[in-house]
Formats: sequence, structure tokens, C-alpha cells
Amino acid sequence: MRWTQISENWTAFTPAILERWPDAREEDVLNLDGSQTALAMYLSGVTGEESRDVLAQVEDWRMGQIPTDVAMDPTRDNTNILESGRNLGPGEDPYDRDDLFGDDDTAQTPMGRS
Repeated sequence: MRWTQISENWTAFTPAILERWPDAREEDVLNLDGSQTALAMYLSGVTGEESRDVLAQVEDWRMGQIPTDVAMDPTRDNTNILESGRNLGPGEDPYDRDDLFGDDDTAQTPMGRS
């Protein structure tokens, strides 16, 4: 994932950062406001490791999974739909599979009637 995704969703990524670096404090991480350099410098101070080594660890972490609450955010719906096209066969369109989700052309039966 790109760092811009991380910085734009910093609050959602904070638990994943705390899981990866448990010695970090949540309040301190939240105050970094999504800066990759600031995160590496902060984690260097927390872990006692060289900043370049921590920056490499941050890069490895960045390449991992996107937290679910970020991935499923409603503002990413169109992106997720487009990315779902990777799982479709050649010639299929991610938007043309309404038949899998119900019959959109049939009027629903009024409540209380069968």
C-alpha cells in the first residue's frame, strides 16, 4: 500500500502499528499525524535501534495487509469494486453481475401480502 493511504487513515492504522511495535504508546503514535519519517524516528527512540533499520522495518510493515476498517471504509467502495475485477475471468465486468445479488427487475411483494 502507498504511504498516502496510511497517512490519510492514520487513526485506523495506529492499532496495527502498536501491534507491530508494542513498546510504542498510542498517544505518541497518533500525534505523529501520518509522517513516515517521524514514525521511524519515534520508533528508533522507543526500540533503541538505528533509525535506518527501523525505517526498513516500517517499509516492510507498509507492504503488509491493510487493516479491515480501512479496506472496508465506504469511501473505498468504488476502488474495491474495481479491484474485484482481478478475480473475474476474461471478458467479465465487475459491474455486470447483478444476477448474483438478487432480481433487480422484479417488483417486491407489498408487506402483508403473498
